[in-house]
This record gives sequence, C-alpha cells and structure tokens, in this order.
Amino acid sequence: MKQDSLVISESIFEIRHEPSGIFLDKRGYIADHIRGNNLFNHWQIENNLVQFRDDPKIVKKIGGFVGYKSIGLFCFDPETSNLFEDKAIQFWNTVKKNQIYQIPELLRFGCRTKAFISCDKDFKQLNKELYSNFFSDSFKSLVGKGQEDLQIVIRQKQESLTINLTIGPVQKNEAGQYFNFENETFEKSGIYIDIDVSNQPPISHSEIKALIKKSMSITWDRIDEISKSVGL
Repeated sequence: MKQDSLVISESIFEIRHEPSGIFLDKRGYIADHIRGNNLFNHWQIENNLVQFRDDPKIVKKIGGFVGYKSIGLFCFDPETSNLFEDKAIQFWNTVKKNQIYQIPELLRFGCRTKAFISCDKDFKQLNKELYSNFFSDSFKSLVGKGQEDLQIVIRQKQESLTINLTIGPVQKNEAGQYFNFENETFEKSGIYIDIDVSNQPPISHSEIKALIKKSMSITWDRIDEISKSVGL
C-alpha cells in the first residue's frame, strides 16, 4: 500500500454462545474481574450485559461487553493493524479465566472490519478502476455502459471460515456514515471495505485465539490486495 494512502478502520470481535441465566447474578463479579485485570477502568452494568469502555462517558478507542449470550470487543481507528487482534485475544482470555462464571457452549465466532482507504482520486475514477479490475469483458458487455455507482458483494469459504466481503467507492464526505467515530479523513473520497469473517459450530473455547489471528490475517490481506488493485 502506498504511503500517501491512509486506511481508517473499525473492528469488532464477537462470540455468541448459549444463553446463561446464571450470568445475570454474576454481572458485578465480571465487572470487577475485567477491571481487576487492568483491561478497562470504566464499566456499566445493564439488564443483560456489562459494558466496558476506555473513557468515563464514551468509547474513544476500545470498548467491550460481556452478556448473557455474547462476548465481544471493538476498536475504533487503531494505530497499528495488530492492536485490535491483541486486545481481542487479551479480552477473551481474561473473561475465560474467571473463576465464577463458566462460558456456555459457543454458537458463532465473528470478526468484522470496516475500512476506508482514502486517496486523491475522485469518485468516478475509483468507480471505473474497480469496475475494470473486478469484472470480465463478457460481463461488461452484458451490463453495458453507464454504470455510475459500483458495489461488489462476495461470499466465500476458506476452510471452516465464511467470508462476506463488500467493496465500493465512496464520495467525499460519505465514508463517515459507515463508522461509529469521527475522522477528518472521511472528508476525502476513497474505497469502503466491509469484511465479516465468521465460523459456525462446532467451536471450542481453545480455538478462539487462532480464529482471531486467522480472521485478521485474512482481513488485512484482502484490504492490501484491494488497495493494490486500484493503485493505492
């Protein structure tokens, strides 16, 4: 990826598991356990889950949650590509090692990343380059001329993982509507990428670290390949 291209991303890791009634009686313990392991200083107990954040009022960079049927962590605009991966693994390991609450059978694993690659090319040029690189001449002939706004949706399997990938060019000042934080880079045009990597049962608790690593490796490889395809 070229130095003048800038990737802004937002990622979330989520484990869904069988509902646990006993969790509702252990919410205070979970809050203290996570805080006691120096992961988050701020938490909020709600009806069915405990929310964690890095700021007293809002999530500025990293937040997490533990609920009666899910566990997850999310990260806004990480400084490095491995920050989210490291924090997600640390959060999962910390929740798993608690001595009071046993995580039930796992139903779904997922890592989703939304990324914006900004550039100095305008929307029409990006749209044209994506169209040229992703579609064959026979498809272009079938569709005909005049396409103005391209969105590519791909679903694929890689071993046990399902990958849902959405790609499209965005206009200036458009990218911000897809993210949960603000960034001045969203004023530029660029490419929006949404990658959801998931796995269905059977999933063991011991697999989660490797699944996070594999998912994020796939994610950043795809982002780099897409960026190079349009010369960014």
